[in-house]
Amino acid sequence: MNQKTAKVIKKYAELKGINSKSLKKEWLSLNESQKDIKRQEYLSALAKK
Repeated sequence: MNQKTAKVIKKYAELKGINSKSLKKEWLSLNESQKDIKRQEYLSALAKK
């Protein structure tokens, strides 16, 4: 996980009121295609904010 991804996950967690550590653990368990999908989901939620 790079710094950009960590920042996106942290901002998404704050937006949703979720623990960022649990999101990071979930992120590390995903494969590359799943990560791409999740990244788009997180970015779209942050854009709508």
